[in-house]
Amino acid sequence: MVEVSRKHVEKLSVSVEQKIKGEFTYWKKWVWNKDEPLVMVLANYPVTGSVMKDSLTGILIRNAIVDRGTFGGVVIANLFNAQVKWPCNKRLDEASAPDGIEELMAVTKDVDKVILATGSLSTKYEVATVRLADYIDQCKAEKQQKKLFWLLNDG
Repeated sequence: MVEVSRKHVEKLSVSVEQKIKGEFTYWKKWVWNKDEPLVMVLANYPVTGSVMKDSLTGILIRNAIVDRGTFGGVVIANLFNAQVKWPCNKRLDEASAPDGIEELMAVTKDVDKVILATGSLSTKYEVATVRLADYIDQCKAEKQQKKLFWLLNDG
């Protein structure tokens, strides 16, 4: 049996941007092909710190978007703009930037599709339910609701 040695070098330029104001992180964007559509995934709350830092959630979202093969980039935006370790209504209420919904709308207008991936947080906590409803209402008011898609599990 002959062993075959393969060498493979793959290069890709990826642009990474992050919007931060003070203690609030609004979104992080990865673009690997500017000629392809851009998708926004609305998650719950961000990883704070350097643009190079990431969370397991962010990695899994990016991998899922890349696997689809239909997008040239992804923006992971946040329903809440500050990291929350133990969600409860009080902590979530303090995790929203005053202009958070406006920032979400600005990104929504710049993407081709929005995937709502807030999981059960938006059904367990009133603050999250209201905030998501406010975002959806704003999308309707600005004629962006056709871009919205829910991420659902098999259950």
